[in-house]
Amino acid sequence: NLAWHNLGLPQKKYDVLHIPSYRRIPLLKRTKVVATVHDLATFSVEGKYDRARMFFNRWIVPSMIRNADHVIAVSHATKDDLVRWIGYPEKKISVVYSGIDHGLFRPIPKDEAQRQLAGLHGLEKPFFTYVSRMEHPAKNHVRLIEAFERFKLENDSAHQLVFAGADWNGAGAIRARAAESPVKDDIVFLGFVPLHTLPLLYSGCDLMAYPSLFEGFGFPIVEALACGAPVICSNTSSMKEIAGDLIPTFDPASTDAIFHCLETVLSKGWSAEMRARGTEYAKTLDWRNTARHVRGVYQSVV
Repeated sequence: NLAWHNLGLPQKKYDVLHIPSYRRIPLLKRTKVVATVHDLATFSVEGKYDRARMFFNRWIVPSMIRNADHVIAVSHATKDDLVRWIGYPEKKISVVYSGIDHGLFRPIPKDEAQRQLAGLHGLEKPFFTYVSRMEHPAKNHVRLIEAFERFKLENDSAHQLVFAGADWNGAGAIRARAAESPVKDDIVFLGFVPLHTLPLLYSGCDLMAYPSLFEGFGFPIVEALACGAPVICSNTSSMKEIAGDLIPTFDPASTDAIFHCLETVLSKGWSAEMRARGTEYAKTLDWRNTARHVRGVYQSVV
């Protein structure tokens, strides 16, 4: 794959070549190259990948990024990391937010979503959800489990914690922690969930929590808002940027902070005004806007 990106693809003459994954930016090229960088998490999260991948991302990838003629960053947080970690010229970076599919991610009446989830997954209790691949430690499932335990034990709550995402690096540690939890019967692992099921989870939940340690953008945050869900998320990297003044945030390194944020939002509720603000905000993150800005980048480098 890497060989083809260096010896095959870029050796033809194009007006501009867009590489949407910065790990495949060619070092050898005969044409202008635009690259999208989603995040530089490996510089901030120890143990995100195995040693080989960490080495590749920290020591090889920077040279690949510096070889691009222009870089698209999906958030200002990623832009700042490009300047800080890679030394890439700020003037050659364009921030272009990603979008979501608004035909798919839209509110479903809560009772209807819950009825379908009961039939699909046996979810018949009120629940919180976290939509993310099962990755430890970067996605921070374990601290969310610990915060959920405290919430259950201190509030005598019927809520379940529903994880939606396929197993990935470190998934065993997450499942092991859940298995020893005093509230393990209310921690549900759905595994991989088809895209069309996600709006049901967002619309049917009482809260979507997103405690990831680091994100370049954070799609589930926007998807959940588009479906009218109450959302809380980490106050790090791009998440505090995407959250703005709309979404309550917390320190993802603190189980206490996650617990207090979760409990506060549940006790105060998510008003109709906040729901409307969330859906309107999500509408601004649209793939058509993304495409228009990306086309502008192409035109600037030709």
